[in-house]
Amino acid sequence: MPLDPEHMDWRITNDGVMGGLSRGRAVVGDGAVVFEGELSLENNGGFASVLAGMDTPLRRFHGVRLTVSGDGRHYQFRLRESSANRDVAWRARFEAGPEPRRITLLPDAFEPVIRGEVVVGATPLQETPVRHVGFMLARDAAGPFRLEVRDIEFIQPSETNGSRLVIGAGRGIGRALLEAQLRDPDVGQVVGTYRPDTGPGDLDALRQAHGGRLVLHPLDVTDAESLDDFGRFLQTLEGGVDLAIHAAGLLHEGDLEPEKAVAQCSAPALERLFRVNSIGPLMTARALLDAQSRQRPFTFIAISAMVGSIGDNRLGGWYGYRASKAALNQFMRTLAIECRHRHPRSAILAVHPGTTDTALSRPFQRRVDPEKLYNPERTAERILRLAAGFSPADSGRFFNWDGTEIPW
Repeated sequence: MPLDPEHMDWRITNDGVMGGLSRGRAVVGDGAVVFEGELSLENNGGFASVLAGMDTPLRRFHGVRLTVSGDGRHYQFRLRESSANRDVAWRARFEAGPEPRRITLLPDAFEPVIRGEVVVGATPLQETPVRHVGFMLARDAAGPFRLEVRDIEFIQPSETNGSRLVIGAGRGIGRALLEAQLRDPDVGQVVGTYRPDTGPGDLDALRQAHGGRLVLHPLDVTDAESLDDFGRFLQTLEGGVDLAIHAAGLLHEGDLEPEKAVAQCSAPALERLFRVNSIGPLMTARALLDAQSRQRPFTFIAISAMVGSIGDNRLGGWYGYRASKAALNQFMRTLAIECRHRHPRSAILAVHPGTTDTALSRPFQRRVDPEKLYNPERTAERILRLAAGFSPADSGRFFNWDGTEIPW
């Protein structure tokens, strides 16, 4: 449910109600509302806020998308049932930098507060009829502030069937994604693929534990016959899938290792990396698109890597892995452009998961800051949280696990 910030009736409340000296105002026009002014910490002040009512109260939603830019400060997006300051407000924090940024706030990012203090035992947000939305700057540095808001959209339930797909579900991030979705009661069925040469392994025990909710299928993303068989299998899935994540990838195997210099590059190794990391995800997406109806909303995420960013490449090395991930990003970008017409309600994206403690990264973790090395369960949780907020407007973009966009 999109709101139109430019045509909403915004009301300012500053800390003057408590004796403070902050000044804030709302300026509308040019398709946006600008919340700006001067924050003062004098007289026990320190906040400025703006609030507007909604035409239709909202009780349940999957998230809120905002398009914002600003001065680099951390602002609050606030939801209220009542406009009275003595009543509960639900707040979620976000940062607004100079470049317009599209952010997604999920329901569990909000906390209930009254006059800045967290409330214990408040009615859950999803059971609260939201009638007002607003923004606040509080407890920040004194001085001028400016926040521009162009879009506010509540993500509501869509025509989904709760079916998910994980490519490369046998280990690492793929396995964690599979298990996390099986734990989610809102997910009806999960399809997981495994390499035919290794077999399903202990995935079979997982299938027995979850009955019909888990479907396993062999897939070699580098083999044309296996891809054709997989495509025929997808055609048998009633209603298609809501979310597909391609988590199969290759960094090293046998004598294949990341190259430190061009002298270490070999055509067979480079071809192998491109077949797994670039061509494989594209062919998987092709099989999936053939099985999805034109107007069905769905998201396809290819797990990429920060090192695939050409703009971010400052260290060199790892020729094959870097280039194959850069090619993957280009494939996803190009596919997203085609799908604007072929599947207009789809979102096709590349996502960097962060350095994760898996067999793929383990030989190269020596110089990784322990605080920046994540376990697969945490990585899966973050990817799924990110996926919940994607829409067709995000299609064709490359995101970090924290929702920030990565340069090509």
